[in-house]
Amino acid sequence: MTNGEREATVTAGNGPGLRERNKARRRRHILHTALRLFVEHGYEGTTIADIAAAAEVAPRTVTGYFPSKLDFVTEWPAEREQRLIALYHADPSVGFIELVDKWWRDLRDHLDHEEAALTRAMTLANPGVAALAEVEVSRRTPGTEFPFDGTDQQDPFEAAGRAAIRGVNRSFERSVAEGRMTDRLHEDLLNLIRSIAETTRVGHGALKLDR
Repeated sequence: MTNGEREATVTAGNGPGLRERNKARRRRHILHTALRLFVEHGYEGTTIADIAAAAEVAPRTVTGYFPSKLDFVTEWPAEREQRLIALYHADPSVGFIELVDKWWRDLRDHLDHEEAALTRAMTLANPGVAALAEVEVSRRTPGTEFPFDGTDQQDPFEAAGRAAIRGVNRSFERSVAEGRMTDRLHEDLLNLIRSIAETTRVGHGALKLDR
């Protein structure tokens, strides 16, 4: 067996190889560098060249991982939505509250605390960016990949319910990012979503980002 074959065998048996791990670390480093610069200098005041210089890589390396500045700020909502979709597809019969609970517990179990804190700080420093990111994530996500319809998009009462549920979810994510989440708060927020859902008759559709 050649060295290359031996390395391939080890990689296949033990997960991602060294090259993949190095790429993942480099991507994370670039992302965190960009978020810090957005906090310090603002989203509009930061360029790809600034990010490359601060991360000590070439600009083309930055754009190889993140083709545009917008890709840095869509990272968090896109990852969260993709995880939600995966949890739903793993069990399409899952009830709405149970799905939210699984989604939240998944975040708490797999949170990158540094990235969450940086994303939170970036959002506070650039208030309009979070809404821009959600719109962009929704635009990029085909409706067929997010089968949480079943609500009347034109009904003001249901629209209020969806907005309230998304607000509770943001409060949950903010508390997790700030290290303030407890099991008791988790259950209290989940019960609040349950109450909103029952009152406004919304369910899975409330989790879909508006276009």
